Amino acid sequence: MTNEFVTIGEVLTYLKGITNLEERAKTLHGFVEVDNEYDRYLENGPATLMNVITEQSGEIKECVLWNVNHYLSLNRNKNVIEKATRALSQFGTGAGTSASSCGMTTLHKKIEQKISDMTGKESAVLFPTGFTANLGAISMLVGSKDLILFDRESHSSIINGIRLSNAKRTISFKHNDVADLEKKLTKYEDSFENIFVIVESAYSMSGDLAPLKEITNLKQKHKFYLYVDEAHTFGIYGDKGRGYCFEQGVSDKVDFIMSTLSKATASVGGFLAADKKYCSLLRFSDAYLFQACLTPVDAAVILAALEEIENNPSLIDELHAKNTYMRNSLISKGFDLGTSRSPIIPVFIEDHNKLRLVVNDLYHVGVYSTPIVFPAVKMNQGRIRLIVNYNHSKDQIDYTVNALEEICRRHQVNAEETKQLDMHRVM
Repeated sequence: MTNEFVTIGEVLTYLKGITNLEERAKTLHGFVEVDNEYDRYLENGPATLMNVITEQSGEIKECVLWNVNHYLSLNRNKNVIEKATRALSQFGTGAGTSASSCGMTTLHKKIEQKISDMTGKESAVLFPTGFTANLGAISMLVGSKDLILFDRESHSSIINGIRLSNAKRTISFKHNDVADLEKKLTKYEDSFENIFVIVESAYSMSGDLAPLKEITNLKQKHKFYLYVDEAHTFGIYGDKGRGYCFEQGVSDKVDFIMSTLSKATASVGGFLAADKKYCSLLRFSDAYLFQACLTPVDAAVILAALEEIENNPSLIDELHAKNTYMRNSLISKGFDLGTSRSPIIPVFIEDHNKLRLVVNDLYHVGVYSTPIVFPAVKMNQGRIRLIVNYNHSKDQIDYTVNALEEICRRHQVNAEETKQLDMHRVM
């Protein structure tokens, strides 16, 4: 049975109908044992050029990495590393307990104040990860008489937060479709005590940017709370990295601004910025109360990264220049990048067999990016995802684009097979 599967998504879909634990475990284990994509790891942590190790064979391959979200490459920034090293000596290692049980330090409090200032909100709450920030905030904010309207491309952390909430009803709307959102607002606005609209400023699997101005304009006619996940825009959009909400001039119309701190700021953690009363409420969510606070060293990295972003605006400018350069290079080779605009660049390959062949051949010529398949995306929306980082050189971009062109030609992946699918058809 294992040999019949092409992608992990097909395995997971098959397993939904299997109740026997032994069979489920054996089937999944059998697939990953013969599929090297799932046992590779980095020799010395992420960088734009790094050795990738295949666990089973022990093979070590130097590759240009395209699957790391350190947009500004601050995880390798000398100033950030020095400040983190000093903090390690002063504050020690782990937090040792939850934030509510005195796991926080002066570093954590400085981050909350800094985020409050950057987002223009009264207050901010730190969570140990971005995933648990969404999980804790959504499940705590939404009540039993409320409705959640969420974009169909929402991240797993949002979906899991919705599942854990007490919402009376949850309904998705078509991706980035303001008309569909308004249709649902009109239909349901008198049927629930509160309505929450949840979107991402940039979507992690498609690279699309949300139409935030159009969505916030709906508040002129409809009453709802707007929750924006800025995981892939905080730190790289807006003046001094203040985010896409700020860049679009809508921060004051967004009720809840959330982001992870593991991407542009090269650490770990998450935050929710909002009015003080909402932040007080969130400090009693399970995700805040019952897990250890992010470590002091992680906090020091965040502060150092935010300082670098503020003092060096060229970091953001150069990132977006390289994003534009790579996009133009791919388009000139005939690749269709869908409606993406952020430094997340998807190359759509619907045929999963060809997708895996392309990804495998790229690895063997020193270009590494994992295939994106279900459950990260819909079953027939497979793609390669190229994430542009500040430290990627133009030579690395040129090499990657040329390799991708040659390998796609070899496997007869034509222009039609690299086009983004009609979202209305597949939803």
